Amino acid sequence: MEKQEKTWDAFISHAVEDQVSFVRDLAAMLTRLGLSIWYSETALQVGDSLSASINKGLADSRYGIVVISPHFIAKQWTNWELAGLVSRQNSEEQNVILPIWHGVTKKDVIAFSPPLVDLMALNTATQQADEIALQLLHRMRPDIYNGTERAQLEKLASGEAIRDLQAQIEQAREELELAKEDLAEYRCPYCDAPLNSRVDAPLDENERDWDVVEHFACGYSRFGGQVQSPCPADPRFPRFEDYDLHFTEVKSDPLWKWNCSAIGKTRMARLLSLTNGLGQTKEEAAAKVKESYDRYAKVSYHLR
Repeated sequence: MEKQEKTWDAFISHAVEDQVSFVRDLAAMLTRLGLSIWYSETALQVGDSLSASINKGLADSRYGIVVISPHFIAKQWTNWELAGLVSRQNSEEQNVILPIWHGVTKKDVIAFSPPLVDLMALNTATQQADEIALQLLHRMRPDIYNGTERAQLEKLASGEAIRDLQAQIEQAREELELAKEDLAEYRCPYCDAPLNSRVDAPLDENERDWDVVEHFACGYSRFGGQVQSPCPADPRFPRFEDYDLHFTEVKSDPLWKWNCSAIGKTRMARLLSLTNGLGQTKEEAAAKVKESYDRYAKVSYHLR
């Protein structure tokens, strides 16, 4: 009979007492190997109906991994799960039960369910969890098993592959941080705007000491370690109120009557030279100076 499409590769039927000693690790290994596993600790959510969820897990899984242990044998609930798998196996006329003996003997299994003894079982007494996981993978997903090198499968099962990936991600993150540090000198320290130009210039009149004048896209510039023009994102960037406005009457140009100049009252204001404004009235001339200020005070480069 052809298998129906299922949501899960396998349902793990087990006693909760066996989670810490074996089942939890097995489920994690199978998941790392690429299998979709219905496992109570990861499949059940708060508020789920236990019986409905388990019924759905049983019905929607291609195989049932049954961890037979003394705890499993003693429980009613696990017997019900096993009965559901047996019913499926009989109705589908194919093996869906993959038994694992965990702390039990052949005599124990015969006393519990004689038909189970006839099924080839894996045994935690003679096999490690990763070996069991690989054999289950071979049975359930031969495409993954045959298409991947054994060494890589072993690394996946043990979690070493994930640890290697995490180490690579951490190394890449460290390299990125170092790259950012290396590029920091080519970015404005206030808004991250790119460097536009670098020009060598003398620090003294005798040209004995030289440094670099740097101009950034936001308007910020520096020379000899000192700010030459402030960045609009710098908290110290001057306000328009940090300027005194001076008006002089224009007599040489018939188009304009007043000239307005801005004199900085603070050090940062004096570093930002505003363009003079011309107008027929003082208000018009002052508005032109304010327009000059607004152009300098634009939002920093990376936020524009």
